Amino acid sequence: MTPPAPALPVVRVFRPDGILLNERFEIAERAAGQSPARAEMARVPQMRRCATAMLRYHGLMPMSDDVALVLGELIGNAIVHSRRGPLVTVQLRVAGRRLIVAVGTSKASGRPVLRQQGLEAEHGRGLRLVDGIAQGRGGRWGVDAASEGVKVWCDLPLDGAPA
Repeated sequence: MTPPAPALPVVRVFRPDGILLNERFEIAERAAGQSPARAEMARVPQMRRCATAMLRYHGLMPMSDDVALVLGELIGNAIVHSRRGPLVTVQLRVAGRRLIVAVGTSKASGRPVLRQQGLEAEHGRGLRLVDGIAQGRGGRWGVDAASEGVKVWCDLPLDGAPA
């Protein structure tokens, strides 16, 4: 029987700017009512996997499920609601004892808002999940709007850090 591979060391040294993940990708412009391309929506699980790998590497695995859910919701919303394309940015960054998850679009088709959906609604619960995770972890979330773009962010205390 082969012995298990040694565990990788936990690295708690961050870059001076705190960036753990900084990605950009383009999405195609599309007409109202047209769904995003499958390849564009495939970015959601790809970015979740990248984020989870970086959190594991930096010893932040205990918060990876919540971060992956927040990141997936924000990226999915950016792709679905940015019909005018072309650029989506994804960033995970450590600032002090906090982890900032941010997803931006260069052209927005509206400002994201927290909604109360009925039981039969098939969509519209993503930001409610982000809000619940942020509040449950002692964090917060918000929206920064620029002239054409929008960035939605979630600020979470690092595991073990004071809120």
